[in-house]
Amino acid sequence: MRLGINFTPKHRTPEEWGDILVAEGFSAASFPTDYRAKQSLIDAYVKAAQERDIRIAEVGIWDSPFSPDKEKAKKAREKCLEQFRLAEYIHADCCVNVSGAAGPVWCGCYRENFSEELYGKNVEFIQELCDRVKPEHTCFALEPMQWMVPDSPEQYVKILRDVDREGFAVHMDIVNFIKDPYTYTHQEELIRRTFALLGDRIASCHLKDCTMEEGLTVKIREVLPGTGNADIPVYLEEIKRLDKDMPVLLEHLPELEQYRSAAEYVRQLL
Repeated sequence: MRLGINFTPKHRTPEEWGDILVAEGFSAASFPTDYRAKQSLIDAYVKAAQERDIRIAEVGIWDSPFSPDKEKAKKAREKCLEQFRLAEYIHADCCVNVSGAAGPVWCGCYRENFSEELYGKNVEFIQELCDRVKPEHTCFALEPMQWMVPDSPEQYVKILRDVDREGFAVHMDIVNFIKDPYTYTHQEELIRRTFALLGDRIASCHLKDCTMEEGLTVKIREVLPGTGNADIPVYLEEIKRLDKDMPVLLEHLPELEQYRSAAEYVRQLL
């Protein structure tokens, strides 16, 4: 596997960006700019990555094409299409988004997120994206989320079947399938089942940690890798079975120093 980061360290040039990643021992990353950048800058980042053997694991979107604000939804749909085209152009492993919330916050939890209507809109929109981009070098993928499609490995199987496009695949973040005390306390079962169902369609992975806090209500919180109770060893075991070059990106940490600490923990498990 290729350990990397879904984080862009401070840098002045694409070459410096690549040098920082190499110095930290990372060989995979999310793409550090978007489709609105100048072609010359996009090409410079691609060249810097290729020359340093850094795999571009993903082009992120992180917006909701189903916002109730019609103008925001329109812009998000355009962003999905153009980021997907960018991912195809640079041969990224995937272009990734969450399925998109039905309320004002793009990743928010709303009752409508679980509706059959929104599920159908997701299927149609992903089909449209794949049919317009016709990817040959990348794929479109959804990151699992606890409060939107897909919120379980079984639901991911269903949406893969319903979309029915070769250009639609899986972005894996196993912690996002941990959504209640059962999945928290039965993580090995969850991980084994997830990879049995989805392993051959996984394009890229995120890696993080979590802990369930004590109290009278359920609260599962993300924490620095190595300080929580996510079954990272079993997760890594399943990833390594898939592809020796599978990109695995650390994320959601504030500074490079924390990524360095998280990477040290992960490398001890490899």
